Amino acid sequence: MDPIMIQGTGSECGKTTLVAGLCRLLANRGLRVAPFKSQNMSLNCYVTDDGEEIARSTVVQATGARERAIVHMNPILLKPKADDVSQLIVHGRPVRDVSAQEYFLSDRLQELKLRAIGESISYLRDRFDVIIAEGAGSCAEPNLRKFDVVNMGLAEILGARVYVVADIDKGGAFASLLGSVRVMELTAPGDISRIRGFLLNKFRGDRAVLQPAIEFIEAQTGIPVAGVLPHLHGLTLEEEDRLKERFCDRPEVDIAIVYLPHIANAGDFDALTVEEGVQVRYVKGQRDFGVPDAVIIPGTKNTIWDLDYLRRTGFEEIVRRESCRVPVFGVCGGYEMLGRTLFDPGAIESDLGTVSGMGLLDVDVHFHQEKRVTKGVYTPTPHNPFAAAGSVEGYEIHCGVVRRAGCQPLYVHPGGEDGAVHPDRPIFGTFIHDLFNNASFTRTFINFLRSRKHLGPLVGPLPDRAARADEMYDKLAATLEVHTSF
Repeated sequence: MDPIMIQGTGSECGKTTLVAGLCRLLANRGLRVAPFKSQNMSLNCYVTDDGEEIARSTVVQATGARERAIVHMNPILLKPKADDVSQLIVHGRPVRDVSAQEYFLSDRLQELKLRAIGESISYLRDRFDVIIAEGAGSCAEPNLRKFDVVNMGLAEILGARVYVVADIDKGGAFASLLGSVRVMELTAPGDISRIRGFLLNKFRGDRAVLQPAIEFIEAQTGIPVAGVLPHLHGLTLEEEDRLKERFCDRPEVDIAIVYLPHIANAGDFDALTVEEGVQVRYVKGQRDFGVPDAVIIPGTKNTIWDLDYLRRTGFEEIVRRESCRVPVFGVCGGYEMLGRTLFDPGAIESDLGTVSGMGLLDVDVHFHQEKRVTKGVYTPTPHNPFAAAGSVEGYEIHCGVVRRAGCQPLYVHPGGEDGAVHPDRPIFGTFIHDLFNNASFTRTFINFLRSRKHLGPLVGPLPDRAARADEMYDKLAATLEVHTSF
């Protein structure tokens, strides 16, 4: 079966979710399906079973296809470190930092990109019945087309049938579609012949009211509208680089997650939003901080830079003050910030060099060029206040190496120890991503907070997020079956 490619008129029009649904639709028809995003720019990452780093959105799509996520589904990953600098990761391994100009506007890395993408396409073609590719951003970017390897440039390599999606809920969908085609006419007219249809996503209302606009766009472009997808309420699949909050009128447990400019793997905390009576908020300063029952400092691609940001904005002092009252939990970069000193003489994290940490955990962090990327099972130590949850699964992505002094570890694993716990206060740190996706851990953590407020424990069944996600994939597939021509 020829590859299918979903491109969009812009970001956040639903490409990632539609690819996940299409993967499930074709998998339900008995095909072995491989999602494919040749190049992704994201700080929401995952470690495969083979210890390789890819974007989490690809994992969401692979799960939709009922397949194990592998690095060939996302051969190139760009992890932004600044507005114009990203870490380049090829086939799950870091290569080096690259500037936006070098990567997007020159041919210096073109051979490397095309070789990696070609190798992955060959791998997937040999093992799967069909490839479902996802574009990035807009399908018509005149400044990027020359060296493009993720939109029409990739469609050309794949020989893919392209469908362009527009978010009609935002308004301006038909202007976006017509404008995209017009840009292609002026820059790369051959691209238009690859488009097999338009998809209008997130439609609310009467389809008959939309019909005149559909007839207009088809007449103007000669491209059919291949589907009008309704707005799906209650869709709970993980979204790419989206901060997921949950507000309650009368929360029993209120959790404040510290917003960081380079926040990474924000999806680590989505599981908290499904527990009964739990409110999850991302906070940026004193005004919206409130009186939380716990403070979480998430991961970041730039630990030292983001720590300096918290310091410059006065937010560090808020966290230090709150640590005398409520539990503070640091994950990955957030864990590193809690230490005494962050040693970075090689300027691996930033150009700020070695800096002092918050001093809330008696640990030091040393940054090394080599990144630890691993996946495994972690067993709680006797010092772990959440030991009742048992062993947990997760993964690590970090350059920092921690040396503990007056702290005990939270977990042990075949490669050593992880995390730290303050000897006297509820201050914790860990490198484990996906920790809260272990339902037993999340329930134990919430009940720990409830007990501090003299509330009884939650005793109902543990949320089954995997089963819930499976329902969402099937709902998406059924919607595509009815409302598109796939």
